[in-house]
Amino acid sequence: MDRRRFLLRSSGAVALPLVMSGLPMHAFDGPMLADMFNTAEETDRVLVLVQLNGGNDGVNTVLPLDQEAAYMAARPGLAIPFSKTLRLNDTTALHPQMTGLQALFGEKKLAIVNGVGYPNPNLSHFRSTDIWMSGSASNQVVSSGWIGRYLSTAYAGYPDGFPNATMPDPIAIQMSAVVSLALTGASQQSMGIALQDPETFYALVNSTKATGQGLPTSAEARANVEYVREIQAKSEQYSAVIKAAADKASNIADYPDPLVNRLAGQLQVVARMIAGGLKTRVYVVSLGGFDTHAAQVEEGNPEGGLHATLLNYVSEAMAAFQRDLEAHRVDDRVVTMTFSEFGRRVDANLSLGTDHGTAAPMFVMGTPVVDGVLTAYPSLSDVEQGNLKMAVDFRQIYASILEQWFGANPAVLREVLFQDVSTMPIIKAGSTDPTSVSADAIAGALTLMPVVPNPVRDEARLRYSVADGNDARLDVFDALGFHVATVTGQLNDGVLEAPFVVRGLPSGTYIVRLSNGRTAVTQPMVVVR
Repeated sequence: MDRRRFLLRSSGAVALPLVMSGLPMHAFDGPMLADMFNTAEETDRVLVLVQLNGGNDGVNTVLPLDQEAAYMAARPGLAIPFSKTLRLNDTTALHPQMTGLQALFGEKKLAIVNGVGYPNPNLSHFRSTDIWMSGSASNQVVSSGWIGRYLSTAYAGYPDGFPNATMPDPIAIQMSAVVSLALTGASQQSMGIALQDPETFYALVNSTKATGQGLPTSAEARANVEYVREIQAKSEQYSAVIKAAADKASNIADYPDPLVNRLAGQLQVVARMIAGGLKTRVYVVSLGGFDTHAAQVEEGNPEGGLHATLLNYVSEAMAAFQRDLEAHRVDDRVVTMTFSEFGRRVDANLSLGTDHGTAAPMFVMGTPVVDGVLTAYPSLSDVEQGNLKMAVDFRQIYASILEQWFGANPAVLREVLFQDVSTMPIIKAGSTDPTSVSADAIAGALTLMPVVPNPVRDEARLRYSVADGNDARLDVFDALGFHVATVTGQLNDGVLEAPFVVRGLPSGTYIVRLSNGRTAVTQPMVVVR
């Protein structure tokens, strides 16, 4: 086989395990930095991705207080009494085991995006995971990942020339036995190197055979082994900086037992890496067990059981991680985002469980996030074949993070996500470095006020202003990123104002976008019937 096929098939097998504090880690590096942030200045922003493997039941994770009757009717045996839930506002509550995230919500450090999915959903774990990891449509089969494509735009030709003075550290680290599809670059390179805990890794390095020794006789096999050794040499270079970061910082916050709560253990190591000064940009952690077809709850005790335990792990681990970042005073640099391959069906099954479904909530955590419940909860009674109707395409969340956190421009987003995708406010205005993107204004040139009323039934008022000498256009996109309308405003008391009639539009979340060809600002608009 050729080198590319060899690497694709062996990306996990050739990796050497990194273990820190008893946890396996996978570091990957590749062409990433300058274009990743799409700005003249280097930033130190970090994204932490938390994968909930198995398809998390979003209906019992975030509960709709204003749909109690439909909820109770759909989930006999599984329905949690609303009196025992953790109330966030008049319409939304969390599972009783998620006290850590409830506290962060009250401190305005947590955003909830309801109804996230994708069109024509696939209910296979493997295929749906591929779709989320690749950032592609359900009818596309893509062998690269959304983060990998984004990261691979900066440094073509890796591993030559890396590490270097500009980026001496791994660009991203995944806590896993293998590098996931999400981290596969545009040319299908895994970009993965393997590390162990520093002492074991150094022992491995010292025993590595010299170049040219112990090679197979076959020319193709010899070329592949030489390439693997080249990647191994890179891992040797990175081992010292990872060890230095691990040794430099200790955890300040109290974490759950990492041998019990594996997610807490992973985030504990990530916090040390960040606080220790590692310039790594993306971390990926995961927790499995969410495929709850049976015994999701305890019989007669719907707020207990397997799912409750898993949600407690997630909540306590993420809360401890945030507290650790705050104690180290690096919390303004880090945004954490959860995702799962799909949600579960609205109705309970006959085994005290739930079957594969579609849309589900996502959590975005951190000091820099736009806090609150950002989108309306999907209807539990107006469903499609027993599944929630999607309100937000997951690629909108990806695009919003890339644009507002890492500063990616529309051209980069289009390349990464294969199409123009609308964004929604996820990151607060005025964050800590020059890449911050305001939800209301960018460089003072564009200002887009919140939609009034919102939600809207008949007609919305869109109000905006454009600095002198700037041309701009106002567009409306649906949740899939498709263009709905271009709106023209009339000057009224110094502000441009445009009425927008929504009659005839389906219920759901829409994005109002004001752009001038160089940048754009957005506001969400929810249409209800």
